[in-house]
Amino acid sequence: MFKISNLVIVLLASMLTACSYLKYSSIQAEYTKIQNANPSQVNLKHLIDQETFFIWGKPIVDSNHFSGMSMAIVAYSSKFKANERVDTMFFKGVGTHYGLNLPEGDYTLLIYADLDQNELFTPAEIVGMKTLTLDTNHFPEKIVKDINIEITDSFDIAWAETIVMPRIMETEESVFYPAGTIRRLDDPIFNDEIATMGMYDPASFLELAPTMFYALEENVAHKIPVIFVHGIGGNIRSFKQVIESMDKDRYQALFFYYPSGGDLDQLAELFYDVYLSGDVMPIGHMPMIVVAHSMGGLIVREAFNHYEGSAKENKVDLFVSIASPFGGHPSAASGERHGLIVLPSWIDLNPSSQFIKGLYRKPLPESVNHQLYYAYNNKSMLKLGENSDGVVPLSSQLHTEVQKQSNKQFGFNRSHVDILESEEMIAQLLVSMSEVENIFPELHIELLSKGGFDVSLSDDYSALTQHLISYAGKYLVLMVKEKIEAINPEQERYIHAVQGKIVATRNVEKEFIKFMKEHPDLVESVLEEFKFLEPQ
Repeated sequence: MFKISNLVIVLLASMLTACSYLKYSSIQAEYTKIQNANPSQVNLKHLIDQETFFIWGKPIVDSNHFSGMSMAIVAYSSKFKANERVDTMFFKGVGTHYGLNLPEGDYTLLIYADLDQNELFTPAEIVGMKTLTLDTNHFPEKIVKDINIEITDSFDIAWAETIVMPRIMETEESVFYPAGTIRRLDDPIFNDEIATMGMYDPASFLELAPTMFYALEENVAHKIPVIFVHGIGGNIRSFKQVIESMDKDRYQALFFYYPSGGDLDQLAELFYDVYLSGDVMPIGHMPMIVVAHSMGGLIVREAFNHYEGSAKENKVDLFVSIASPFGGHPSAASGERHGLIVLPSWIDLNPSSQFIKGLYRKPLPESVNHQLYYAYNNKSMLKLGENSDGVVPLSSQLHTEVQKQSNKQFGFNRSHVDILESEEMIAQLLVSMSEVENIFPELHIELLSKGGFDVSLSDDYSALTQHLISYAGKYLVLMVKEKIEAINPEQERYIHAVQGKIVATRNVEKEFIKFMKEHPDLVESVLEEFKFLEPQ
């Protein structure tokens, strides 16, 4: 007899794409077979029932010698095999963050630099080293942060591998973000196949997307960051219509693109570390907006539990959750008991899990305006159980505790996935976003939207100064010439330094003084263009 529990499993597998489920069940079985016959740390990290640690930090150096240089960080382990290379991340220059995904054990982390620019990393080109022990006693949350590695003169380690630099798609270089994080929505890294891999083989996903942080453009100070968080099996393209509807002069889209089969506690802490802590992405007093679909809403809600109330933390003014299973998903419990493979996120989605039970242990931070969007159109031919959006029961979307903590609730007659394309939902979201107040006055936003100077600058100018001149050069001239007032002490200091009222000690101050002397015609053109502005 076909049992009800089996039916639930079939429905759950259909929800998460049945063919992929069976495919990755077979792949996981093969990983297990290999591990039993020929164990290795590389293979172990691909077993979905094994815990792994996410490690992040920065290469640190005092000089600009390594600026723009191709580099790699490599984790070696001798747990099963001598000096086994377990994970590798390639990047350019120093000062931005790296990320590694590793199983429990002792590691030697090495940083290579392609000093001779031959696209090979040799044992003689090692410029940094650190040892690290990973276990749940020291790192119970399986997040290991601030593993910063000092860059030195090159040295040789005989047992280290020679590593060939991979051929990777050219991406826009960033002044602020890790290499490879500025992408277009049509980038292959966001394909459905990669997102599905993130469910069933998180380790392989993280080899392609190690930072989980992505943006569509370089960071600019005057735009409110909007962080998009997808659901299980989803990717950032799910928000395409929302992004296309946003005012690009006022908002900048950022993405938490994560392996959705992973441990939700671990992912939530990582979300906090990257976006909320202020350590990785400091935005000062600028407010932040977070838009999360489905399971992404649970990750964000748990991330709020990590707030410490410190002044450096980024403040979320608006949190919009869309069709999120805040009470868990009833099918996850059966999937956990009877599935061919069991994803860590399924375990956490079980309504009886410790994750769900602890999700509301702390109230939301006072600054957070949580607006709960729910969907209630079930298009399924066969409707089983309680009312739902075709995937998540209404009782879970409207969990009692989350209703108490939310400021507003909006219902939409759409299904679980197509709510993200709903004109009605997007219109309401844009209204909610417009109520978040920017720290820049309206006049300043309008002036910054006019752009900067399209001028070729010599290598004497730092990448940061070149970025500022290209996007905000006109605005900076107007500030220095006192056509507009500074909005904070940092801007006041900049103005006084460029005017010569105080000593210019920072490169961005010295270099803008140099720019104004070299290009007086551009300075005059701005003053003429905005002559209607009265001196402040």
